[in-house]
Parts: sequence; C-alpha cells; structure tokens
Amino acid sequence: MHEWSIADAVVRTVEDMMEGREGRVSKIVLGVPRISFLDVEILIEAFDELKKNTSLSDSRLEVNIREPSFTCQRCGFVFHLNDIKSQVDDLRSEFGEEYPLHLIPMLGPSFLTCPHCGSHDISGNDDIVVERVEIESTVKPS
Repeated sequence: MHEWSIADAVVRTVEDMMEGREGRVSKIVLGVPRISFLDVEILIEAFDELKKNTSLSDSRLEVNIREPSFTCQRCGFVFHLNDIKSQVDDLRSEFGEEYPLHLIPMLGPSFLTCPHCGSHDISGNDDIVVERVEIESTVKPS
C-alpha cells in the first residue's frame, strides 16, 4: 500500500534530520492534499509500526488534510478541488485503487485541466510534506 511507503519516507526523513541533534521527537505533522485520498488510519498504523526500534519510537504522527488549490498558468484562473470534482471522480473511477494522484499527487497536470480554459498547464499545492517536527529536550537542567 502507498500509505506504507509514505510512512517509511517520513520515518527515514525525520531520522536523518535528527542525526547528530539533541532531543527527542514527540510529534510529526504531515500535510497531505485531499486529492491524494490517502487512508489516514492506514498511514498512522504504518508509521506506528515502522517507528518501532528507531529514534522515533515515542513520537506520534498527526496528519493535516489540506484542501489543494490550483492555478492555471495559461489563463491565471485559480480553482479548488470542488471545481474539478467531476474530473477527479472520473479519474478515480477509471483507475480504481491505482488512482495515479493517490500514488503521486503532483501528477495532477497530467490528468486534470483548468475548468476555465481547458489547459493542462496547472500548478498547485499538492505535495505531501512534513509540516512540523516537535522536539523535546533530552538535556536535564543543572
């Protein structure tokens, strides 16, 4: 499942970030665009399993589902997921579990068009990103 590969990437990314740093990660906030239709429960379950025996074993994952917005580079029209709902529904219907924007949300311009002018030349905030890492000090005050 794709959720497991994302959880693995989060664990590896944050562990690499913490290498050589003092402190313990208590929480990781992951931003996920709604258009990816990730199963948050599976993602958290995967994270909880993959963090075992790592420096993140005591941390928790919080998932922030973001509403993506898109901008047409041809006509400048700004639109949201609701404006292209029928396109997304058709795409999900055609591909089922292999829905390409679930696997790689940034493929949006390959499959979606501007509802105003029909261009595929669109950009958006559709990346999955680590928004925040909360670190607790492990140094005891003297």
